[in-house]
Formats: sequence, structure tokens, C-alpha cells
Amino acid sequence: MSSSVIQLECQCNNYPWGKKGKQSLAAQFAASTPGGHFKLDESKEYAEMWCGTYPTTPSLILSSGEDLQKHLNANKEKLMGKPILEKFGTDLPFLPKILSIAKALPLQIHPDKDLAARLHKKEPSKFSDENHKPEIAVALSKFEVFVGFKPLLEIQGLFTSIPILKSRFTNESQSHFNAETLKGIVGKILSASDEEIVEVYETLRNTPKKAFGKHTYIPELLPRLAEQYDKSDPGNLVALLTMNFLVLKKGDAIYVPAE
Repeated sequence: MSSSVIQLECQCNNYPWGKKGKQSLAAQFAASTPGGHFKLDESKEYAEMWCGTYPTTPSLILSSGEDLQKHLNANKEKLMGKPILEKFGTDLPFLPKILSIAKALPLQIHPDKDLAARLHKKEPSKFSDENHKPEIAVALSKFEVFVGFKPLLEIQGLFTSIPILKSRFTNESQSHFNAETLKGIVGKILSASDEEIVEVYETLRNTPKKAFGKHTYIPELLPRLAEQYDKSDPGNLVALLTMNFLVLKKGDAIYVPAE
């Protein structure tokens, strides 16, 4: 008789923003599976342990080493249930992950289902999945996150009151910010030269904290992000100047919808 609980062997991604060796909770969990094949390497960064069927990092059936997706395909009626099969087929509609983060993640986009499918068809090497990606994150410890765009009025306040932001990234006559204005600002930041980004970084570092209004964390986080990547990285400015910054305590959670 088969067991009603199937133990999985899960794998880790080695992204450079992950924690190294035993410092990574994701790696600790992966290595703690009894009878598993995961060998923790102290010289590697372990960013995420994935528990699911995503093809680049699939979970395996511990007892047999079989790919979880193949096992679901072969036992779909017993394991998936009719309502799930009718709506999703044998593709699991979720992917639990354990993240261990040593430095800020690269900027990510979360397109809706239609756009995700079109981007995947157009450039599968860059957009490896045709599904949308709404996400729920639950903090296992203190967790700092940039998520979504600040309210337009707050972005407008920063880009009209700080001279170098106004002159470099907005139209001088701009008096009202809308979604297109924000799109233009982000585009200008991401397409600016390394020299321009460094100049803006240095100027912001020397700007009095009160100039940032309630966003006093901006000058505090600037050097931290520059140390993790580089002061010429435009992603630092996009995150700090246009995105919401939150600090979650253990047990706090956030939801990021598609698009």
C-alpha cells in the first residue's frame, strides 16, 4: 500500500545574492532531508530552496529519485483531484520557496498571465515561464523589501524638490506626475550612463537628510546598496527613489499581485 504522504527531496538555486554555505537556511533545510543527495558546499551561495515542479529546479520523490512532475503525471487522478486537474492540469499552480538573502535581489517584474505568455513566446531565454507570478512572502526573520511603486505624489515630491533628480530625470516644466511620467523616469534611470548614475549617487549622498522628507532611509541605504553592487548600478536608484521600502518582522507577510 502506498503512503498517503510523499516525502520530497528539494533542491537549491545558487544565485549570487544567496547566503554562503551553512549561513543559508535554504541550504540547511535541503541538507537535512534524511537519505537525500544534497551536499552542502561552504564555498557556494545558496539563495532558494524550491519545493515543486518548476523544470529548472524540480523536486524529486525521495524514495525513488523520480521527478515530481513525472510522478504527478502518472498519478494525476489520485494526487491532484478533479477540480484542480480541470483548471490547471497536472502543473502545480504554486511554488513554495525558502529564501536566504545576503544582498538585494535584482529588479524583478511580475507580468499578468497574458503578457507573461507573450514575453515567453517572444524571448524564452529571458522569460522562461509563460505563467504570471503573484507572490506571498512570509518573513522568517527581519526582512527588508522593496515592493511596488510609491504613491505618485511621493515620487513627485522627491523628483521636484531635489535639484539633480529634477534636472536629470524629469521635464523641468513637469507639474503633474502620472503613470507615464513614472515610466519615463524609470526608463531614464535605467538607460543613464555609469558616469551619470555615479554623479547622481554622490550628489544624493551629500544631500541633507531632510530633503528626502519622510523617506530618510534613502541616504542611509544608498551606501549599503552601492557596497553590494556598485554605485554605478541604476537599480539602486530605481529601488530607493520610486519603490516602497518595508521592514517586516518575523511572521509578517506581504502579497504581490500579478502586474
